[in-house]
Amino acid sequence: VFWTSHPYHFTIVFAMAVITLGMVNIHAGQPQKSEASHQPSLLHFGGREVKIGSNVAPLTIVMYYSLTCPHCHDFQKEEFPKIQKEFIDKGLVIFIVRDFPTDSSAIKAAKIAWCHGTKQYLPFAQKLLETQEEWVPKDAQKTKETDKALHDIARALGISDTDYYKCLANEDIEASILGGSFEAQKTYQIDGAPAFLINGEVYKGIFTTETIRKKLLEMNIHE
Repeated sequence: VFWTSHPYHFTIVFAMAVITLGMVNIHAGQPQKSEASHQPSLLHFGGREVKIGSNVAPLTIVMYYSLTCPHCHDFQKEEFPKIQKEFIDKGLVIFIVRDFPTDSSAIKAAKIAWCHGTKQYLPFAQKLLETQEEWVPKDAQKTKETDKALHDIARALGISDTDYYKCLANEDIEASILGGSFEAQKTYQIDGAPAFLINGEVYKGIFTTETIRKKLLEMNIHE
């Protein structure tokens, strides 16, 4: 299981002075040239992403999410398993996950999720979503408690203390995460999480399996 209805609004203050074209060219999962022509934005994405499913699936769904977003937690727990079983596993959908951190704690968590690269990102991110109540700050003044809880979860994930601090200090990872978020705002006017694209177009509304089923029928594709 990896990964609603209501957006968790974007409140992060970007350190734009450090985000340059040269610093946001890290791609966790480079789209392949075999992808359909209706996906031009995927070929030029400036941030990090993970793809779940076949590159030649007729429907491409992009999810922008924040690891501190409660609705993203709900989507991962309740809706994504059904999407995977009914559409991804059947080759009908490729699901692309992109970070859209909505606060400083979400940035730290995203950096930890990327700590051991693409292969470990999904299990790390899933664990962080599942344990939100343990580390997501309920009081902005209690950042030290949040940092300790996040560190404890990182240890449980097998991330050494040395790697933990290295990942938090990694400017390239941070620049690529924030660069992808900035691109999402600029290109799609996304200002909250979760947010979804269907074949490159912003979807507005509650996103469920029925959303996908309806789109496939519009494309004359039957399950």
